[in-house]
Amino acid sequence: QDLVYTGSFGDLKIDAEAVGGRVLPELDGAGEATVKNGVALIKAPPKSLRGQSVEIASLDVSSGTARVTVSGPISIDADGLIDANLSIKLKDPKAVAAILAGAIPEHKSEIEQGFAGIAMLGNQPSMPLKIVKGKASLGFIPLGKIKPVD
Repeated sequence: QDLVYTGSFGDLKIDAEAVGGRVLPELDGAGEATVKNGVALIKAPPKSLRGQSVEIASLDVSSGTARVTVSGPISIDADGLIDANLSIKLKDPKAVAAILAGAIPEHKSEIEQGFAGIAMLGNQPSMPLKIVKGKASLGFIPLGKIKPVD
């Protein structure tokens, strides 16, 4: 039996020490997701996320005017590789880019270039985020590989 989870948070502060010294602003968020076979997972928690899947109805994270909304399915195969077919909606892409560039300074240039193109789509663009066997792309922008999940 699947399990539907709905939750929200406000003014979430993430300690920089917990994320490798990276600085993130306070975040607000809300979401709903269906965990496939979630009831059984609660009864007997798995030792690994491999073989698990979730359908995100909506996950909304914001800070100030920056907002990212995600929806769609995500699954992890037996080798730990992620597959996902997500829809990403942005509000104020320039503000989102500023947050990401601050959080991932080693990729600031790529983030700024990519989001400059995305910003040309307007102040509230939507695009697909596809992950196939751990290889991610946002619309036409290749994002790289995601390490296998345990």
